[in-house]
Amino acid sequence: MQFDANIPGGPLEEKWNRHRFDLKLVNPANKRKFEILVIGTGLAGSSASASLAELGYHVKTFC
Repeated sequence: MQFDANIPGGPLEEKWNRHRFDLKLVNPANKRKFEILVIGTGLAGSSASASLAELGYHVKTFC
């Protein structure tokens, strides 16, 4: 079995920037097609869930 981590090539210092520029933006009309799962309902998880729900995403939380 072989795993593919989908890590961009090149120097370590540039990997995040390369990944960031390759990401596709979500069209506002398509937000309802995505379900986002937030693991953990502490302060950060609850805040992230509330913020994403206000933006129109379907959010599910898991403790």
